[in-house]
Amino acid sequence: MTDASIPAHQQLPRPRLDPQRVAWGVLLLAFAIFCFICLASGMGVYYFLFQSTVPLDMVARIGQGSIGVNQQFVTLERVLQNGDELTTGGQSQAVVQLFDPQRNHQLIATLTIKGNTRLNLRRALRPRFEWSSSQYNIELQNFNGELDIFVTRNLGRDFRLVIATSQGSRIDLGSSGQYNISVNESQTRVVNQEGQMVLIPPTRNNGRDIPVGSQGVIFTANPDAVAIMPAYVNLLENSTFQDTIQIQNDTGQLQEVTTVWRCANQQDTLPRGNYLAETLDGRPVLRLVRGDNATSHGETRCLTYFEQTGRDVSAFDFLEVRASFNINFQSLPACGWEGSECPLMLQIDYIDQNGRPQTWYHGFYYLQPQTGFALSCSSCRQEHDRINEKSWFTYESGNLFVLLGPSQIPRSILNVQFYASGHQYDIAVGEVSLLAGQFATSG
Repeated sequence: MTDASIPAHQQLPRPRLDPQRVAWGVLLLAFAIFCFICLASGMGVYYFLFQSTVPLDMVARIGQGSIGVNQQFVTLERVLQNGDELTTGGQSQAVVQLFDPQRNHQLIATLTIKGNTRLNLRRALRPRFEWSSSQYNIELQNFNGELDIFVTRNLGRDFRLVIATSQGSRIDLGSSGQYNISVNESQTRVVNQEGQMVLIPPTRNNGRDIPVGSQGVIFTANPDAVAIMPAYVNLLENSTFQDTIQIQNDTGQLQEVTTVWRCANQQDTLPRGNYLAETLDGRPVLRLVRGDNATSHGETRCLTYFEQTGRDVSAFDFLEVRASFNINFQSLPACGWEGSECPLMLQIDYIDQNGRPQTWYHGFYYLQPQTGFALSCSSCRQEHDRINEKSWFTYESGNLFVLLGPSQIPRSILNVQFYASGHQYDIAVGEVSLLAGQFATSG
């Protein structure tokens, strides 16, 4: 039976929507949408003000050779961006400096990329606004090769740098300090010179803290374990020139100089050189400088020495010199006519296994040599290294026990010296270390 067959007076009234209920429903729905918009807006504003980030400024400066940036060769300097891929050849070295664009271009960290290294600079960020308590956040990926990291002190906010290696392990750096990292097919090796470091195996989410003065190793054959052992011993004190005192110079003025190292000038005629304890690129340096249009030979030399009998190194089977420096200026081409006037020269006086006094030299320069100029000194065992000017460079001698040969292996070290030589020069030295150790205990 249909509604049409039922008399009108017998049909039930059709249900109608209650206007009051509809109004309340619309009001509650609008209120819910309003609350959602307020919540989302509040969260968005909070994120923008306190959690959002902006990139750090990054510059690559090539110390020697050239590097590849996204498969394009760079020989002097290049501004970098997040996501850039960097590669170096066997004889190349580059320094990547990261600056805070909102703190007067304050240097945050320096990455020294050694030869045969590859990495992806995934991101380097800082909080958008100064009032945020968030940290500096840097991440490297697909790292393989060798890397030195220097993180400046007194950053004003927390710091974190995470490195994902090609072997699957991760390295987490959590403070200012100095670190060395080496990754190859057989192992991942890290050294904590100063700071906070955690090494995480590829099969785990948590790792092991690497104490200061120690190294951690993950061998590819045993990827689940982190072996911790002593790092090579630095035989020199104050090798990074952080400890300084004030003295009165020849003019009666107070001058800041480093401790342990004794410095002096020598010249044929005036002007004299000078040695200064300063800060360059966020790190303490010892600056050796001579200017005033000097045209005569001069030297500014710094020395640290052991007792009269020297420091016995016969118990070690590894001995290496490491130095980090920046050659800002030199007036003579190369190392002078005879190869003996380098803007920076390293020197070690020692007694060999047969009791004979010996001296080891190695020099560095950036100005192209002229025809006939010697590329090593008469007493040098290797040619001097040519590097780029105004860029940090880290030199590692390799094992001197192998380099010097069996007849001249050191038995005791008498002193270690570095000096600037020539007419005019301006050099900043950030580290001079003499590392010793045992291969057997260092994996």
